[in-house]
Amino acid sequence: MPTEESVTRLIRETLGSRSLNEYPEAPRHDQLLGRALRRRRVTLKPVGEHGLVFVFGGVVVGGMDSVVTTLVSAHARRIVADPQLLRRHLELQEVPLAAEPTEAGEPTQATELAAPSTIRAFVVGERVSASLLRLPATVLGDGRSTLEQLLKADAQARSRHALLRSTALPSPSEASMPAAREKLRQRGLDPDAVPAKDALVRLQDSLAISAGGLTIDVTSTLPDALHELAVDAVMAVPGLFAAAVDLQVPDLESAEVAVVVAVLPDADISLAHLPGYGEPRDVAGAIAEEILLRASR
Repeated sequence: MPTEESVTRLIRETLGSRSLNEYPEAPRHDQLLGRALRRRRVTLKPVGEHGLVFVFGGVVVGGMDSVVTTLVSAHARRIVADPQLLRRHLELQEVPLAAEPTEAGEPTQATELAAPSTIRAFVVGERVSASLLRLPATVLGDGRSTLEQLLKADAQARSRHALLRSTALPSPSEASMPAAREKLRQRGLDPDAVPAKDALVRLQDSLAISAGGLTIDVTSTLPDALHELAVDAVMAVPGLFAAAVDLQVPDLESAEVAVVVAVLPDADISLAHLPGYGEPRDVAGAIAEEILLRASR
């Protein structure tokens, strides 16, 4: 039976042996895509309040409405906006899905609370351009430091990562620590306790970056079957050629019981470009290439 051992091992090894990535700036989703298109000599022309048209060699090759490009058709947007309709499309293609919510009114695409392990795969065309393990704010015990000291060290590291420093977690300043200590106590954690070496201490429940969530790039380590599952989910939606797919994956070494939780055509690609740990991935470049490829057909 699959276990979470592979997930826990990866998190321990990453937090214990690597430093948090450092990024002095955090370009927005639209800025990343704009830069990728301009590098390919595509001109971006504004249309309306939130729209852009992409022009290459005098020919319109695509466009963007807010953060969603023409790789997402109007029909696809209608499908993914309706959880039940999306679910039916995925079921038609026999894509394994997470169980439907049991409480009335609970959104089927709510993926911001920590699951056994949540992978966000960015699919462009028929391949995965990036995949990230998402986890809530977590520190690793060293057997010597108190929880408060670990929290300070984590805050200091986050201060050098532009995407992670503006979160709900405290800054490394002494002035912020009394409130941080109180939040730890509210979670039943003792700020003066010394976590055992290699003990993982979860500080929040949310996966959201704004709440202190972390990401680990796992693009090159996940088995092909997991990436194929993400691609299958996107291909099940007519007119959808770029989207993030959230997978619930109890075992990172197998796709045997993995399920699709959400299909998100408007997901922020900056997470892939600025991961907490691991290699950055050029999802914007992949989107730009796909737009040009489809325009040439």
